[in-house]
Amino acid sequence: MRPRFDYSVGEMVRIKSGAFQCFTGRIEAVDQARATLKVMVKIFGRTEPIELRFRDVEKITFTEEE
Repeated sequence: MRPRFDYSVGEMVRIKSGAFQCFTGRIEAVDQARATLKVMVKIFGRTEPIELRFRDVEKITFTEEE
């Protein structure tokens, strides 16, 4: 049985693993078939799209940006 993930465009997430661990970003696109997200992450003052697997992120409800 696979865990069920429920992500929506516009939600804020924190990256849990990989090169961008601990970065936060806003979901730009959700691909349910591939279980991936396109997340816009601010890196060195520029916002860049990063493709991540569902299990590599966690939802957050509070950010300093809000």
